[in-house]
Amino acid sequence: MAGAVSARWASAQCSDQVWFAACAQPVAPGLELSWADLLLIALAIVPAVFFALSGHRGGGPARVGCLGVLLRLVTLWAGSTVMAYPAGVVMYLGTTELGRHPEAWAMTAVSPFAALAVAWWFQPVFPPVRLPYLLLRAGLLLAACTGAVLAADRSGLPVTTAAGIGAGAALAATLASVAVWWAADRLPPLWQAVGAVTLLGVCIGAGVTTEADGILVLTGRQAGSGMVLWAAFLLAVLQVAAVVLLCLAGWRLAGQLRTGTLGRRAADRSQGLWPPRPGQVWHAEVPFREDGSESKDRPVLVLRAFSDHAEVLKITSQDKTGHHGHLHLPLAKWHKVLEKESWLELRVTPLAYGNFYNLRGLCRYGVWREVRRRDFSPGKRSAGTGRRR
Repeated sequence: MAGAVSARWASAQCSDQVWFAACAQPVAPGLELSWADLLLIALAIVPAVFFALSGHRGGGPARVGCLGVLLRLVTLWAGSTVMAYPAGVVMYLGTTELGRHPEAWAMTAVSPFAALAVAWWFQPVFPPVRLPYLLLRAGLLLAACTGAVLAADRSGLPVTTAAGIGAGAALAATLASVAVWWAADRLPPLWQAVGAVTLLGVCIGAGVTTEADGILVLTGRQAGSGMVLWAAFLLAVLQVAAVVLLCLAGWRLAGQLRTGTLGRRAADRSQGLWPPRPGQVWHAEVPFREDGSESKDRPVLVLRAFSDHAEVLKITSQDKTGHHGHLHLPLAKWHKVLEKESWLELRVTPLAYGNFYNLRGLCRYGVWREVRRRDFSPGKRSAGTGRRR
């Protein structure tokens, strides 16, 4: 579909033709892709990978200017256009129009890579998501773009004609997915639920007031024509995103209730950011290794999280220069998280969730990468620790 859109832009003679029936362009030998298609693929994947790598090296999102914002929007548009191709293939499957544009199959084959690039770009830096979860995000994003285009076409929107906006439906689905990822990665479950319910209520209220009910679009019934129909579709996308976020928040709240981490002042801990997650630095009561009945307040780095406890690495301000099994955490680089020159003990300590009480910040990416490379076998772990009283 994107190749036809590019062709339509390149030649005014194609402005009234169907998306897949756009004027033909010279095709690269063996690839069946025009130069415009190749440029679109490059815009969809290369900048997204660059943004992902630069974000990881910097330990978080970097500040960008107006040109950076524009490049990000162009990248999202290009990625959404590529991810709209599977829907176009489904819509034109078995027709002569699809036979005239074999590049549609090549673009459909590339669409998973575009989805993976966007998912990698917007993954949380700490903790970094694992490959299966990253693939799941990419698959859901591709399915959302495909479903959005099919739903828009079924509701009567001109998504495949020159009068339509091309990959606008897929772009709306991409932006909604990115917003859900941001809320899921950075907000506690209770805030997610409140935000989802608020957004859902606003969308329903706006749809009823303006007679542009987005739910009708998803059922295949036209809510109107022209701008009203487009508004109804956008409301439908927002409502679906709100429902997905609400279900995710409910699942996480149920998990906290099941594991008992919802109570015991959990709602007051660091503005509700609970339970502790890998890659975070917390203040906790850590029992002494020699005498478990006594404990000390100290910062710890969360290594792994389980249903009722977490495995942590203790952080000490005692000078451990030259000591084997410790990493130096210079205050000049850690001043936003730690208060003193510190050292990280590379020995795992299991700690009950009741011992954690204050989130200090995130581990620096270089140290976190070094820690993840270490072998923390069971023989190197400390004795079990008790629950804070």
